[in-house]
Amino acid sequence: MTSIPFVPSNPIVQAIKVLYGVTSDINSFIDEHLDKLKNHANETISATGRVLESAKAGFGIGYITPLVLTATGQFLLGNTLSAVSTVASGLAFTNPLAMTCAAVGAIYYGWQALTEDEKNAILDRLTKAFEVGAELIKSMISFVISSLGSMLSKEKIAEFKNFIATAAENFGKTLADITRDIKDKFFQVVNWVGDVFTEATTSVKEGAERTKDSVKETFEKMTKKSE
Repeated sequence: MTSIPFVPSNPIVQAIKVLYGVTSDINSFIDEHLDKLKNHANETISATGRVLESAKAGFGIGYITPLVLTATGQFLLGNTLSAVSTVASGLAFTNPLAMTCAAVGAIYYGWQALTEDEKNAILDRLTKAFEVGAELIKSMISFVISSLGSMLSKEKIAEFKNFIATAAENFGKTLADITRDIKDKFFQVVNWVGDVFTEATTSVKEGAERTKDSVKETFEKMTKKSE
């Protein structure tokens, strides 16, 4: 029987525990957290749990894998995983499932947008903290990206952008900062126009829709000019 490597105690693990308010054993928390993700009615949230659990089982290093992936996503979101920045966010206390979806979504949309130097800086922190090789970590990241692509439709994958935008805001980042995609500069504006007047009168809603269409039209013109 293969033994499961013990999760090392390091500043990154401690910061993740603070972020999620974990007071119990980290391994027990991971099991409970993944179960909640997997069993969620939302397909995107459920897929997040299934991918992390598959990675945990498949890479042979147990609980270290979801911790490495969580840390990777947090770095991409702008969280330095220091005690100060972690406590300052507060988001995971109110919705830990959303925080994990944001981290996994950041890997899907943000990892390939990094320069090689930026990737190596993250890998350097992770390899030193968890004592695993950079190539293994890159394989974990590739597994997440490919697995989500095969599990979910493009529409469902795009739901990750909502999680990313909300979480990144807590660390002074925007969705576009992470994806580095010009289209995402308009993502939050369009969503805000569509959502802010949910309880408004019909006339106001019609005005909001016209504004939303105007934003889209502006983006389409900019896109055509850049082609």
